[in-house]
Amino acid sequence: MIGLGSGRFRNLLFLIVLVQTAARGQQSKMILIDTLSHTKFMTIVNYNKDQSYVSFGSGIGNQVPLIVEAQFTPSYFISSNKKRWAMMVNPQVQLRMLNKNSVPIQVPSYHIYGSYFRTIDNWRNSFFSKLFYDNAMWFVSYVHHSNGQDGKFYLNDTTKVINLASGNFSVNYMEFGISSYMLTPSSSSFFSLRQFKIHANMYPTAWSDPKLKDIYGFIRVFNTFDFGGPWKQGKKDFISRWLQNSTMQIKTGWIIDNYRGFDALDVTKRFIVDLNYKYYLPWFDEMAFFVRFYHGQDYYNIYFEKQLTTLSFGITTNTIKLASNIHYIGKKK
Repeated sequence: MIGLGSGRFRNLLFLIVLVQTAARGQQSKMILIDTLSHTKFMTIVNYNKDQSYVSFGSGIGNQVPLIVEAQFTPSYFISSNKKRWAMMVNPQVQLRMLNKNSVPIQVPSYHIYGSYFRTIDNWRNSFFSKLFYDNAMWFVSYVHHSNGQDGKFYLNDTTKVINLASGNFSVNYMEFGISSYMLTPSSSSFFSLRQFKIHANMYPTAWSDPKLKDIYGFIRVFNTFDFGGPWKQGKKDFISRWLQNSTMQIKTGWIIDNYRGFDALDVTKRFIVDLNYKYYLPWFDEMAFFVRFYHGQDYYNIYFEKQLTTLSFGITTNTIKLASNIHYIGKKK
């Protein structure tokens, strides 16, 4: 009886150890899954922030003669591996250096973003994941955009000519959006990034200079498609390597509400298209060359009356090189 009891005790002890080991293994697996999910989330959040860049010359189009256009944009994040949210503060300074005597700088353009991002936990099991990608997040931003000037908006109130040199330009708006994304290995050596994003910008009249009402466009909608890396490994590795070091962004937008009296369906005035291709040289960690085509309302503060169409070239810094930042995502199982 003692032997039988001891055997039962050993079996019970073995069962307890087995259950605990399985529980720990399951817990470790869940921790790994949560960590990987958070890593992907933070990668796409970081990928979506505006990047610093310098474009050289005026490019091709109707841009004024420039030496450079530059944007400087540091970012500050608050997040945690145990959280499914992130907060970001992103101040920006954008400037255009004119190709004229004494190389003057047009009045700089200032932005500051305060953004909140959160994962959509049930997305993977929803119908939308079949239409778009496996992961998703929503985001909201409060944005201030101004030129730092306090002069009169119009040079002459009768002719309504805008004072570009010192006229006050100031708007504040809310940005709301949803992003569906995928970060996944396409082979043992390559991976891909895909993202579809839609968002709207709402400019409350009370938050903006009253002179901008009906002439700036206080409601805008945008959609963006990003992709980088090969969808699948091709037969020729050099094509896959080229795709691995490339990203492409296709962004389109529409100005919806009253905008300088233009017809509600005037594509030539209300439509915005912004195409941006980047190539990351293998030996540079934080720099990429880019080619950008932009058509639409000029984004440079008080110069918004101009319809800008330009093809520009330059470099970006403080950027996301996918081969360095998310390669390890494909290695985790």
